[in-house]
Amino acid sequence: MLFRWPGRSWRRACFRRTLMRTLLTSRIDSALAASRGFRAPYAGYPGSATVAQTLRPFPQFNDGLAVRWAPLGNTWYDALHVNLTQRQWHRLDLTAAFTWQKEQALGSGGNPSAGGGPINNVFDRAAQKGLAANSQPFIFVTSFNYMTPRPSGKVAGALLGDWTIAGLLRYSSGALIPVPGAQNNLFSLVFQNTRMNRVEGQPLFLKDPNCKCIDPRAEFVLNPAAWADPAPGQFGVSPAFYDDYRWQHQVTENFSVGRRFLTGGHTFVEVRAEFFNVFNRTNLRMPTDFNNNPLSTRTFNSRGEPTGGFGYINPTATPAVLPRNGQIVARFQF
Repeated sequence: MLFRWPGRSWRRACFRRTLMRTLLTSRIDSALAASRGFRAPYAGYPGSATVAQTLRPFPQFNDGLAVRWAPLGNTWYDALHVNLTQRQWHRLDLTAAFTWQKEQALGSGGNPSAGGGPINNVFDRAAQKGLAANSQPFIFVTSFNYMTPRPSGKVAGALLGDWTIAGLLRYSSGALIPVPGAQNNLFSLVFQNTRMNRVEGQPLFLKDPNCKCIDPRAEFVLNPAAWADPAPGQFGVSPAFYDDYRWQHQVTENFSVGRRFLTGGHTFVEVRAEFFNVFNRTNLRMPTDFNNNPLSTRTFNSRGEPTGGFGYINPTATPAVLPRNGQIVARFQF
């Protein structure tokens, strides 16, 4: 197979792009800026400002003028909802709901709360439609109340009958992890950041978040090799979120058992025990440094434990769901 050098037009275009980046990042009082016809917009304008800053609508403001709450956002929601309700069947009440959904958004650059994250490439806004930040494709929730029947016999009926057993169970997809920001210094050219590109064939995780085998005091979970910077001066092509780039499944399992004891007349005593995360499932916090530079150096303490870097999980942070715990509540009404 013969190797062919890129054409002259391609090399000329690359040279022009490099020259343009050099020009935009040059001082406004530099010889290069003067040779291209650029000069300070008004007397007293700082000569240290770049040509790119000078081309802004209001160059006197270094941080620019942000646009907030512009009515430019769009959202899409498609879903299948299935509900089941069972009322008073052999002392059982049950409600269950299953949702299969897809949430998408196209927010504005100054209004990331529109759900889709800031616009990546303002020059191609129509192509920025993607998953909403709070997207959870699968959610199942069920709750029930069951009252035990009274067995025959006065003592057995008084001890075992009319106990209420209740539960609330919720299972859902994990939260989305944002795509890391690029480090190609695009901001100095157009005053807008962009995102890294996903590397084909590289896994996003070093370990499955749902494997129940992650030790945050010894391991990182995100794969730095899965991301690469766009070429200098170019926008990344990644959306704000990928559907397969999610943290652990979100699980909530709470139960309670209780009974009301009549003490005569209109008075009674109610006793109830409540248990949260009853199966003691481990729910780790999402990595704290998921949006930093994947190519940055990981840090460790004197014991060799991770303290920072791409995919670092803070082991001392409060978990998303607390370990199994319970409480007993007694109430007297008269």
